[in-house]
Amino acid sequence: MENKLLSTQICRDYPGRLAIVGNGAACTYEDMLKGIRGLQKKLQEMGVEKGSRVALWSYNSANWLIAFFAIIRAGGTAVLVNYSMGSADAAELLSMTGTGFLLCGDNGETKKNPDAMRTLADLAGIPEAHCLNISPAALDLGYVFRDDPDEDVPDASDEDATAFIIFTSGTTSKPKAVQISQKALTFDAKAFNGNIGEYAGRSVCVAVPLFHILGLLMSYAFLCRGATVCLPANYKPEVLVREIDAYRVSDMAAVGAVYMGLAEAEGFEENVVPNLHLCMIAGGMSTPVQMMRLELQFANATFINMYGQSEAAPLTMVRPSDLVEKRAQTVGQAIEGVEIRISDGKGGFLAQGEIGEVIARGGNLMNGYDRLPVEKQPIDENGWLHTGDLGYFDEEGYLYLAGRIKDVIIRGGENISPSEIESALNRMENVRQAKVMGAPHPIYGESVEACITMTDGGASFDQEAMKAALRAEIARYKIPSHIFLYDSFPLNVNGKLDQRKLHADMLNRLLRLSVDEELAGGVTVFDVVVKNRPYAIVPVTSMASELAQAVGFSRRRVMSIRLAAEEMLTERIMDAYSAAGDLRVKITLMPEWLRITFSDDGAEYYIDKRRDTSMSARIILKAVSNFHTDYPGGKPVYCMDFLYENDFSIQEFLMKSKEEIDA
Repeated sequence: MENKLLSTQICRDYPGRLAIVGNGAACTYEDMLKGIRGLQKKLQEMGVEKGSRVALWSYNSANWLIAFFAIIRAGGTAVLVNYSMGSADAAELLSMTGTGFLLCGDNGETKKNPDAMRTLADLAGIPEAHCLNISPAALDLGYVFRDDPDEDVPDASDEDATAFIIFTSGTTSKPKAVQISQKALTFDAKAFNGNIGEYAGRSVCVAVPLFHILGLLMSYAFLCRGATVCLPANYKPEVLVREIDAYRVSDMAAVGAVYMGLAEAEGFEENVVPNLHLCMIAGGMSTPVQMMRLELQFANATFINMYGQSEAAPLTMVRPSDLVEKRAQTVGQAIEGVEIRISDGKGGFLAQGEIGEVIARGGNLMNGYDRLPVEKQPIDENGWLHTGDLGYFDEEGYLYLAGRIKDVIIRGGENISPSEIESALNRMENVRQAKVMGAPHPIYGESVEACITMTDGGASFDQEAMKAALRAEIARYKIPSHIFLYDSFPLNVNGKLDQRKLHADMLNRLLRLSVDEELAGGVTVFDVVVKNRPYAIVPVTSMASELAQAVGFSRRRVMSIRLAAEEMLTERIMDAYSAAGDLRVKITLMPEWLRITFSDDGAEYYIDKRRDTSMSARIILKAVSNFHTDYPGGKPVYCMDFLYENDFSIQEFLMKSKEEIDA
């Protein structure tokens, strides 16, 4: 295979064969080649030249792929923008990469704003003459910009130069602009096709975005085989069932969550199972049980796993002929032309079975992150890409991943790998997915927390039973403090786990738990000894009214609470028995009411609705929702409870307060 993208010979060999289908459209190889040549010519007329950066902002479509190849053949660099991204965020990325041209098709933003292309161009400083609408409704790239449909427009690209920029997903940090050459992408496609060999069919459903490296690589690799690429309108199970059945799709590329959803769709057994024979999955299933479950559901299909990053993909692959244990537990062996080692972090390499950072070098490494200094690049002076992933090799050279370096939880000085705990959880019956993360802890530094989804919807969920089962498999200090049940995990537009969102929700749940634990006995916010003097009551009544206002009582209710506290203190100090001594006053937030308590060393004192004997009693009993006496230690404590108003949630109030303190 030549290093130039998409050999024109393939298009000439299969002119009438369908190259791209989906969403009601179809494009032959002949149409695709003519569209690439025509758009290439148009782009060059617009001013695109060697090194020009051209944004591609559109849903998956035949026009997307035609535009991608045309940009590169024109000498430009395609800047691949997330089709769900808003104009402001997209403009930031285009400005960051110095992008001067924009090709815009249908996307998430144009659904809301038909003039989204102009909005983005204005925000990014791109002139109108450098913009082109490539939505299928506005433009059929197979039939425009062609003065002579057979004219061979010279390829102006450089195989070693940056052909396209793909942004990291940014689920745990700010996205980086990954620069990839056409030579690297062609290397990847050749390695992939060499590994799947005769197992691959004549068509593939690409159920991941084309701005994601998996979607782009799978589309390109199958086009290089002369196969048909199916690009569904979206990845909803019912849409995938319809497309797979309509085009008799033989292969598929997606992430695990898409396959799981598809297996539960109506029509799956009749319209999907008979067709699919090879299923590519990135990131891997965690256990053989999960892989076997999918292979049982997709009865005619073999699942193959691969590992890579936007910076280099793939690095390893399993092969269709590998045993299911290898295909499920590992991410395969290094692809031809790529070296992989396990770094000890000191410039040396670790032996088989030892866990360290996975590093790689070979012909498919990126050209580096755009506009970042050398010290922030992950490729060292010896050409090794430092992936940030932990892993180890077995005796046959299969790579096992063990988590991310940054994901390591440090609990009481012990380094804990989340993947070990995730694997143990995934081996449990009915557990579908597991994600283990750290959370701040006042004593241990970090605590171990787990989030899971279950195949039975949580009917069999028993947190304590799960913890007991884990104790038989892993060290006690690795047992999660909590196991949180989810219906499903949040995903980003790539179909990958949105770790930042899940982590934020998990921390929110932890906060709710801590608030619930605090509220069980009440949260004391004010505890003071009031001297037996009238003026000493002012700080207490001021605090009572300020707190009542903060927790949502109306102005009138705040005044009545203040008066009740003032009358109670005045009655105790001046009218009841002035020799009672000093009083202790506490203000406590209870689950359903604000409580103000008074205690002293004197005799018991009653306020009784049946014996309405004083003005103080009338004022107090009118304001207080519940007045009663407790006897901790045998001594009386007088309690005034004020019910919260308007369905006020004291839990939400406390959580907000804690977040503001943390911020």
